[in-house]
Amino acid sequence: MELSSILSVSHLLTFLGGVAVGCAGQYLADRFTDQRRKKEDRSEAETEFLAIKSDMKELLAEMEIDLREDKSRSIREFVISPNRRVSFNGKKPRFMYFEDEHPHLRLQVDRLESAGYVDDITPGNAPIFRMSEHFVQLIRNNA
Repeated sequence: MELSSILSVSHLLTFLGGVAVGCAGQYLADRFTDQRRKKEDRSEAETEFLAIKSDMKELLAEMEIDLREDKSRSIREFVISPNRRVSFNGKKPRFMYFEDEHPHLRLQVDRLESAGYVDDITPGNAPIFRMSEHFVQLIRNNA
């Protein structure tokens, strides 16, 4: 094969076309793989939330009501209190959930924390937790 035929325009275009098709094919394959992974991750996250929702119906229902009734749409923190007779004075509004109304409240909140839905931000004695935005959206969208 002569050097001139290797460098001919048609050979060059065939070669570059093959490279472009190969790159595009790899790009599309990577993209479809990423989409599949995201869908699987979303499916796992939905399954986890639905399991939690099934196990904590009363607590999540109360949280959903609290979030819906919050006119500021900004409250993200809540306090765990033994009962309604125990007062809590904070510098900003927070939701309150009571152990005598939710017998396994601390265990449920531990599970929410393990799932990454809430963070313990307790500065002193009263247990205070902050809900993630993702969790708030899950509650609002799956009520």
